[in-house]
Amino acid sequence: MHIAMGMYGMLIVDPKDGRTDAREFSLVQSEIYRNMDMQAMTAGRAAAVVFNGRADQYKENPLTVRVGEPVRLYVVNAGPDHFSAFHVVGTIFDRVEPDGNPKNAQYGVSTYTLAPGGGAVFETHFDEPGKYPFVTHSFGDATLGAVGVIEVTP
Repeated sequence: MHIAMGMYGMLIVDPKDGRTDAREFSLVQSEIYRNMDMQAMTAGRAAAVVFNGRADQYKENPLTVRVGEPVRLYVVNAGPDHFSAFHVVGTIFDRVEPDGNPKNAQYGVSTYTLAPGGGAVFETHFDEPGKYPFVTHSFGDATLGAVGVIEVTP
């Protein structure tokens, strides 16, 4: 119930040797259940699914980067129920570190699944200017607010 009421957060611990420079963003996906509705929560019927506490906020206020700039996304799925299939439309992740562990790195990933309570570090870049949506590919959740935009400028 504490997670359903917003009592969660993100903690980033960098590797001992540090990380390469990149434009960094932190995204916590979570579900909102109104009025402490335990029945809705146990059935997975969220009123909203959001990034950083508010539905669609990054559609209205996109994350901004420049063409060619390395981008690092720290993403946590706080849950408490839904899996996230994290994806940025129009790009492939150069590198994904499941659980934030560089020793577990995967390369050339399109979509990566985050279990409730799970997280990963995503690295990418953009070769062309434009607007690139990021979503959970669980589209029912995307329509409830788990969608945003990365705006890439020259």
